Amino acid sequence: MNSRTSRTQMLYTLGFLFFLISAFAAFFTGVKVGADKTEAKYARLDNKEAVEEFSGSYQQQDLVTFYHNVFLPYREFKRNWNDELGNLARSTDARENAATLKNLSILADKQYDKVTQDSIFTSSPLLYESQLNILKSLTLFSQASSKVTAGTSGAETAKILKNDNFTASAVKFGLLAQKNFYDSMLKWGAKSSSKIPAEAGELKTLSFVQWKKMPLLLKNASIADIMLNRAIYAAYDPQDITAKIDDMIYSGTASSLNLKDVQSSVSLLISTGAVQEQDFMKWREQYYGKETMPQLPFFYE
Repeated sequence: MNSRTSRTQMLYTLGFLFFLISAFAAFFTGVKVGADKTEAKYARLDNKEAVEEFSGSYQQQDLVTFYHNVFLPYREFKRNWNDELGNLARSTDARENAATLKNLSILADKQYDKVTQDSIFTSSPLLYESQLNILKSLTLFSQASSKVTAGTSGAETAKILKNDNFTASAVKFGLLAQKNFYDSMLKWGAKSSSKIPAEAGELKTLSFVQWKKMPLLLKNASIADIMLNRAIYAAYDPQDITAKIDDMIYSGTASSLNLKDVQSSVSLLISTGAVQEQDFMKWREQYYGKETMPQLPFFYE
């Protein structure tokens, strides 16, 4: 009797462990599958032969077309996502929370449809990669919003959504897309001015001495890299952080706070919520009047 009971318990335990392992495997596989569904749609372009055909032109028209057809719809989504997440965190109504989650999923799908579906950047591989990463990001944001269950506490629901694996992957792809775009501007800038490098290089601690010698496009690309590595997913753009850092340096604020490098400045600015949208425009004429920039709306409007 005891032997039969022990055998039954052992089989039950093994079965339960198998179920747990299968559940975890299915969950983490889901994140990859969600991104791969988007990537599969463009598989015909994503091969070595296609990459070899890229000439790397990075003309201003490429950047302008990408901005309007790909980056702008995603930029609008990013702003709305952060706004809705903030509203959700303040809500105490379960039905309202459920509606917000549904709206976020619909928003991601809507902006996905707005993003140009056909690749028109075959001569600019970084723009092609950025387009693909944005589509992956929107797909995963939609799935994250759909799978999270709303509770009475909006703050708890927002926390669960923000910490969800699908959301984390969506943020990563979105910030990688942003980095691709700003690296593309460097490629363009290098063709326009010999003072602008074609690549940002390996990320290192940037002293203010080094920073002040860097052209604007290199500063922005470096900030985009920092945002990717630190998962800084906000409504503002890399140039807004750039401008805030430059103003801290030239106004003497950085010195009074005993700041000596860019990375520590970013940490302080983000932790205090000091960066806002349009900060770049606030100081564009003061600090960047002679800088080389592509004719993109968010640099001039």
